[in-house]
Amino acid sequence: MIVKSPLKEKKTKPNVRKSPSKRTNGGSKSDKFVNVSGNGGRNHGRPIKEKKKSRISLPKVKPWKVVLGAFIIGGLGVLYLNHVFATQALLQEVQQLERQYNQAKRMHDDYRLTYERMIGPAEIYDKAKSRGFINGGPAEKIIEVEE
Repeated sequence: MIVKSPLKEKKTKPNVRKSPSKRTNGGSKSDKFVNVSGNGGRNHGRPIKEKKKSRISLPKVKPWKVVLGAFIIGGLGVLYLNHVFATQALLQEVQQLERQYNQAKRMHDDYRLTYERMIGPAEIYDKAKSRGFINGGPAEKIIEVEE
């Protein structure tokens, strides 16, 4: 005879497992358990690993973060456009200065050519002859040394 003490009463949860459904093929297979051994359809409490559906879930974004991000991206866009326009203005200024430099260089080359023509050997020889100088001939005379 078993005597239970009212002081040591254990609170247990009731068994919530469903009773296996009866099938016509003689065995009882539950949807959640697998028959590991071939023992006539009886299962031993081993659960089937269910395949979870992989769903891509985006993290929830709060509206104030979206607004702040839009303002930041807009500000960066304005800064970028200002930079582009400033760079284009600098490029135009550099090209204008380059054109001015090339024009000044061409003028300098023209003046140098005119100067070289004015002091060139042919002009000098003509001026010397008209003033009465005598041409000494070529400077590359052969010097003979007697031994």
